[in-house]
Amino acid sequence: MKYAPHIYAKALVEVLSDTKRTSGKDDAVIAKNFLALVRRNNDEAHLKKILEEAGRFARVHSGVRKVTVESARALGPAQRKAVEHFIKPGDVVDERIDPELIAGIRIILNDEMQFDGSLKNKLNHVLSSA
Repeated sequence: MKYAPHIYAKALVEVLSDTKRTSGKDDAVIAKNFLALVRRNNDEAHLKKILEEAGRFARVHSGVRKVTVESARALGPAQRKAVEHFIKPGDVVDERIDPELIAGIRIILNDEMQFDGSLKNKLNHVLSSA
């Protein structure tokens, strides 16, 4: 790999956030050129990681948080209301169903901080302390 994913990502976000660009048409040209650069450096296999990092940099740059809500089943009205305490206006919310949680909920903020109230987590704590 010629450059680390975070280097590509930071460069992409900086170019896209440049206020000197005149129209949205520039975005398509920038994307095309960026993809050509990644291919030329034989780093196309890492494109998913690069784009994930770019999304993270863009959220930090704009002050938007990513909130991932994982639950064993679809959230009911009472659970949605409880989760709303963690969510601020403008947050990007990603809801996922993960049957491995057994029951409960896991909330992840910006892919960094986590509240894990799942039954799986509680069982793991009981088994590890035994």
